[in-house]
Amino acid sequence: MARNSDKNAQIREERRMQILDAALTTYISFGYNGTDMNVVAEKAQLAKGLIYYYYKSKKELFTALFSWMFEEGYAFSDTLLKNTKGKEPVEQLMAYVYGVFGANKANPRMMQFFIRVPFDAYAIFSPEQWKDGSMKSDMHREALTKIIGRGISQGVINAVNPSSAANSFWTVFVANLFEYSKLMSGKQTPQKNEIDILRDVVRFCFQGLGVDNDLWNLCLERIISENKESGGDH
Repeated sequence: MARNSDKNAQIREERRMQILDAALTTYISFGYNGTDMNVVAEKAQLAKGLIYYYYKSKKELFTALFSWMFEEGYAFSDTLLKNTKGKEPVEQLMAYVYGVFGANKANPRMMQFFIRVPFDAYAIFSPEQWKDGSMKSDMHREALTKIIGRGISQGVINAVNPSSAANSFWTVFVANLFEYSKLMSGKQTPQKNEIDILRDVVRFCFQGLGVDNDLWNLCLERIISENKESGGDH
């Protein structure tokens, strides 16, 4: 009996993830208001009635979707920051964006999701409910702020407000990465190899911090070399 119970629980979890995955794909294309539950069911290859068995309403489904993606994004960012700990500031920033670039290459939907979220979060959550997602986003930005602050103290980053610089750095990176995501989705044809595209993506991010071109290029080449040695693919 316990074995059957475990198997049923596994099936339920697989169904939930199947539905969430379909909802994510649909949300990226149409946003919250434009998402039709019939389309979610079609993407999930499940009956619409089964979708409503697991999630009683569209809002309940999207509450689960957003919560899941916030956790995924936070866990990824936290792991990446921990793995780059101990590096010099510019190299840590480069390693961080390099990791995000690689993750976006593997799954562009994560970045596309987080670009859409600010327009729909308050349709899903009340201001009180949104605090958790906002807090995790702030923790990510606070980490970047600390790295930039160290770079300023070492004289390799211009003396600016670290928090404002972190916001600008991340905004520019996301905007450039979103353009790259269009290439990945087939909406445009890439004219450059991946390393040159990555260099274009991060160029204005580091120039905006006043980082010397030779320094950030050196950090990028070092990370590319390390990744090749460890068997990475980008």
